[in-house]
This record gives sequence, structure tokens and C-alpha cells, in this order.
Amino acid sequence: MDTRKTDDEVVHILERGSPFSPGQRVKGGIDWERRYRIMRLHSAAHLVFYAMKEVFGEGCKPASSGLLDDKKDRSDYLFESPIDRAKLAEVEERVNSLIASALPITHVATEEDPHRLLWKIEPYEPLACGGTHVRNTAEIGRVKVERGKKPGKGKERIEISLA
Repeated sequence: MDTRKTDDEVVHILERGSPFSPGQRVKGGIDWERRYRIMRLHSAAHLVFYAMKEVFGEGCKPASSGLLDDKKDRSDYLFESPIDRAKLAEVEERVNSLIASALPITHVATEEDPHRLLWKIEPYEPLACGGTHVRNTAEIGRVKVERGKKPGKGKERIEISLA
């Protein structure tokens, strides 16, 4: 359900009690294809955030970063009025342009807390995020940005999928 790092130890939190005994050796694995799709979508979600701010201006504020899986990213934004579909198409175009620019993606630690990471891509301000990301926007590939099911008054749901 979760993974935490304390000092030099990685602790995996399981949904149910552990089937393992203390000291028992176990071998874990990663479904790399699934994880890589998640990394691509998660990185794309940050680009969408920047593009939403550029295209919609100050009237658009992030409300939540809802669901992220290997199929899509779903995030909610606060809006004063319903979003314009033409402007959302502009967001998609802007994001795909950033992706095609093959920009490097880096993580930097904050001065206050070396364990707190900032996601960084030029020319944007860094975002606090310790999630997994690709190293270059070109790895994301084209994305589709769509309006999702309306989550409530004053909110718009934006869904991102790999094209």
C-alpha cells in the first residue's frame, strides 16, 4: 500500500499482515512497463499544470491531483466559469510542444530539507514532488488532454492519457 524510507531502510506497508518472517529473504520486482507509463503520465501532469496556468491565467487554480494510474491522470482545477474547449485544446497543443522539445527533467533538494525534492523543468518554477518521473520530456510521447466528468460546482476535471 505504501513505501517509506527511514535512514537507510526501505519499509513496505502491506494491505494485510505480512506472510514473511523476520529475517527471511524475499525478492521484489517492478512491473517496469506499468511503472514507466505512470512515470510518463505523472510527468505530463506537471506540464499540463503549467500549461493550464499559461492558457487560463489566474482564474485557474489546482484543486486536487486525483487519480494517477497506468491509463490516465485525473486532476481537478478550480474555475470561476466553465472552461472553454478551444482553450483546453490549446493546453494540449502547448503540452505536446513542450514534450517534443525534449527538455531535461531534474529533481533538486530544497535547502531547508534535503529529503524534500523539487521537480524542475526550464523555464518553469520548480514544483514540490518526490514522485517518479522520466528524465526528458521526449520520453512522455504525445498526450491527449480532455475534460472529464464534472466533479462539482466551480471545479473542472482534466484527464490526461498517452496518445
